[in-house]
Amino acid sequence: MSAVAASARHRVSPDYFPSHWRSLDYFNLYRLTLALALAFAGVLFADSELFSPGAGGRFVSVAYAYLVLAALFVLGIRARWPGFQTQLTAHILTDILVVTLLMATSHRLAGGMGLLLAISIASGGLVGSGRLTLLYAAMASIAVLLQHTFGVLDNRLGMDGFFQVGLLCAGFFATAWLAHTLTQRALHSERLAQRQAERLALLDRINAVAIEHSADGLMAIRGDGVIHHASPRALALLGLTTVPLPGVTRLQDCCPELARLALHASAASPPTLVTPAAHLRVRHIPLAMEDDSRLLVLEDLREAERTAQRLKLAALGRLTANIAHEIRNPLSAISHAAQLLREDTADNGQARLVGIVEKNAERLDRLVEEILTLNRRDRLKPVSFDAETLTALIGELRQTEEIPSAAVIVDMPQTLDFRFDPDHLRQILWNLMRNAWRFCRRQAGSLQIRVQTAGRMVQIEFIDDGPGVSPEHQSGLFEPFFTTDAQGTGLGLFLARELAEANRAQLDHVPGTGGRFSLSVAGGD
Repeated sequence: MSAVAASARHRVSPDYFPSHWRSLDYFNLYRLTLALALAFAGVLFADSELFSPGAGGRFVSVAYAYLVLAALFVLGIRARWPGFQTQLTAHILTDILVVTLLMATSHRLAGGMGLLLAISIASGGLVGSGRLTLLYAAMASIAVLLQHTFGVLDNRLGMDGFFQVGLLCAGFFATAWLAHTLTQRALHSERLAQRQAERLALLDRINAVAIEHSADGLMAIRGDGVIHHASPRALALLGLTTVPLPGVTRLQDCCPELARLALHASAASPPTLVTPAAHLRVRHIPLAMEDDSRLLVLEDLREAERTAQRLKLAALGRLTANIAHEIRNPLSAISHAAQLLREDTADNGQARLVGIVEKNAERLDRLVEEILTLNRRDRLKPVSFDAETLTALIGELRQTEEIPSAAVIVDMPQTLDFRFDPDHLRQILWNLMRNAWRFCRRQAGSLQIRVQTAGRMVQIEFIDDGPGVSPEHQSGLFEPFFTTDAQGTGLGLFLARELAEANRAQLDHVPGTGGRFSLSVAGGD
C-alpha cells in the first residue's frame, strides 16, 4: 500500500488527521487543569477582598461549571463526535463565556483573566490549523467589550477602562494573526515533509522490489564484516538456508570463503567463488560511509553464460534463417538439374557424379529445413497425447527410418496424458531415434524406448547399446553445428532441445553406458 493510501486511511474526517485530535486532547487537558486551579483558588479566596461583595461564590460556581464542561469535552474527543471543527469552536466559545463571567466577578482580576483568552485563541489557531482564528479573536473582543460596557452601565467600572480593554482586544487580534501565520508555515512544512515521506516510501519500495527481483545477489556489509542486508537472491546463490540477522550476523560466520574474498576484493579484478548453487563473480562497491560499508554484488556466471548463449543463438538463428531462404531457390534448381542429367545420361561414371550432386543437394535441403524449423519453434499448436497416439507416432518414425520392429523395444504404461505440439514432438523423437539407430549395434533389442510417469511428469527415454558419447564430446552435444558425423548437419540435437524448451519440456543427455537421452514433459491436467 502506498504512503498516500496509508495516510488517507488514517484520516478520520476530511483534512483532519489523528494528530489534530491529539492536539485537541492536549488543549482540553490544559482546560481541565485551568478549571481545577480556578475552582481551588475560588474556594481559597472566596471571602477575600479580591472579589466584589458576594461575587466569590459566583466565581466558584462558574469555575466548577467550567470543570464539568471540560470533563464532558473529554467524552466528545474520545467519541470523535461531533466533528473536529465543531468541537474546537465549542471549546473556544466556552472559554470566552467562562472567562468573561469570571472577569465580571472581580475588576482586579479582569485584566489577568483576559490574558487567558489570548492563550485560548492562540491554542485554537494552532490546534485548528489556523481556521477561524480571527473569528475567535473577534468573538473574544466583543465579549470583553460587552462585559466592560455592562460594568460601566452598572457604575462598577469607569470609562477610562475602555483603553485597557482596547489594548486587550488588539492583543487578541495580534495573537490570532500570529497563530494563523505560524500555523500556515507549520502546515506548509508538514505538507512538504509528507510529500518527501511519500517519495521516500516510493523509492524505498522501488529499491526493495528491484533488489528482490535482481538477477544478481546483493549483500551490504560493514567494514568489520557485520552484514547490513542480504537479498534473497544472494542467499540462494550462496546456498544459505539460515537468514542472517542484520547488524548482528558476521559474514565470516555464515560464509567464510566470501568473507575472505570480500576482504581482498577489488573493482579491477573481481574474484570468483564456486558454491553448490552457482559459480559467482564477486564485485566490490564502496558505499562511502563512515563505517566503511561495502556492497557485494554476486553475479551468477552460469546465468550470464546462458544469457550470452541465448543472444548468440538468437542472432545465429536470424542469420541462418535469412541464408536458408536465399539458399533454397538455387538449391531447388540444382536438384532439378541433377534429375534431368540423370534422365539424359547412360554413362555409369556420369551417373555416379549425378548421384553425388543429388546426395549433397538433399543434405543441404535437410539443413535448410532444420534451420527453418528452428526459426518456427515458437509457433505452438499443442494437442493431447496418450499411450496409443505416442505408440503410433513411434511406429511411424520406425518405419520411416526402416528400423526392424525387433530392434526396438517399447516400454510404456497403459495410461498416459500430456500435451505437446505434434510437429515438434515428431521432430524431437525422429532425431533421437535416428541418432540411436545410427550408433547402436543394430541387433534385436538394440534400441529401447522407455516411457515413465512420476507424479505429473512424463519421461520418455531413448536408450541404445552403442558406445555412448565420449566425455570430451558431452559438453558440446547440444551446441549448434557440433557433430562427429561427416554426413551430419550438427543441428539435430540442438534443434530438438530448442523445440523441447519451446513446449516447456527438457531434453537431457544421461551419462553412462551406451547412449541415453531423456525428454521430460509436464503431464496434462
